[in-house]
Amino acid sequence: MDEPASNAFYIAALLSKHLKGALTPEEAVELHAWVADNNQHQQVWEEINDAGVQQAAVKLIAQYNENEALAQFLARYSPNAQPIPRERVHFLQRWRWVAAAAAIVFMAGTFYWFQSQRQSPGGFAGNAPVTDIAPGKNGAILKLADGSRIALDSLQNGVVATQNGTRILFDNGRLVYGPGGKENNEVAYNIITTPNGRQFRVSLPDGTQVWLNAASSIRYPTVFEGKHRNVEITGEVYFEVAQNAQMPFQVTVPDNVRIEVLGTHFNVNAYANEESPHTTLLEGSVKVLSLKAQTPDLYRKGIVLRPGQQLQLSETPTVISNADIDKIMAWKNGLFDFDGMDLKYAMKQIARWYDVEIVYKGAVPDIKFYGKISRNISLAGLIKGLNSTGVHLNIEEGKRLVVTQ
Repeated sequence: MDEPASNAFYIAALLSKHLKGALTPEEAVELHAWVADNNQHQQVWEEINDAGVQQAAVKLIAQYNENEALAQFLARYSPNAQPIPRERVHFLQRWRWVAAAAAIVFMAGTFYWFQSQRQSPGGFAGNAPVTDIAPGKNGAILKLADGSRIALDSLQNGVVATQNGTRILFDNGRLVYGPGGKENNEVAYNIITTPNGRQFRVSLPDGTQVWLNAASSIRYPTVFEGKHRNVEITGEVYFEVAQNAQMPFQVTVPDNVRIEVLGTHFNVNAYANEESPHTTLLEGSVKVLSLKAQTPDLYRKGIVLRPGQQLQLSETPTVISNADIDKIMAWKNGLFDFDGMDLKYAMKQIARWYDVEIVYKGAVPDIKFYGKISRNISLAGLIKGLNSTGVHLNIEEGKRLVVTQ
């Protein structure tokens, strides 16, 4: 039975908002309920989220004007000119409205991004073909208390290990620590590390939910005991802390800065190569203080943040009100948000997600980018759009992204 047209376009609109990271919580529940309704809906979901479909839109934008690109995209629905396999023909014939969904996603997402980048009637720069690089994906490395390591990229659901009486389970792409207790008096610590090109989620022993961006890590005990729940991080990590007033949650970041919370949602960016590491509060309250002996009194006593505020983790603390939460959380929501971002900062994000080395030939161009795009797109697709800003990017020698002006 075909999907009713009215519902088809409504679902298409939700799919578009999903790829842009703009779904409300209620819409997300509604969309995921629709996906779970039957296998064919799940197939539609996989098609819309497929990097190849997004890449098709990118390539067609670079070749045609708006109307021609849309027509070609609906006609081909594929980044190549080869015949569409029989099973996909059947799929598209039965689910004709998927073309409408793809068109809306294409127009509202990918095309909007590249149109916002266009600065002259000349359009996109014609570049020689480049070697493509796939986007990052879910995965990490778990280091157990005894020093052994487990790759978490493609495990089956089930028990991964047992640490000092605590079972560690892999559950649909995330790591979950079950209830347990110490088998001896020693505290067992685990470390999860995401290399470049990986991101991961873990549920800590107290139920706190943690998301790690690429090139990040978290060290934590397999059982929380004592007066505080202490963890240590590097890179960029988002927390949704389980409430426990009797045992406050503490996050220690490099350079002896500590964040103290009871139960709250916040993001910490503490990459070593960033000029201004920062923590941003989304919900609840946190207190940020320095553990160094020689720091400003205010920093030593602790700075309390309110929702929407960001604290620059520098020697002289600076609180920014009305932080751009959407931009800060774009990575967790599967997006690059380059709106108003300078090239050098954007290149750091790209380097971590695609696991490439950035090489500048000549001075670093003084250019800002604008727009949003899915992090599921391949690097070659991303380059197509960024090259329209006046900067030229080329993949050379495997994993070197060369920047010239």
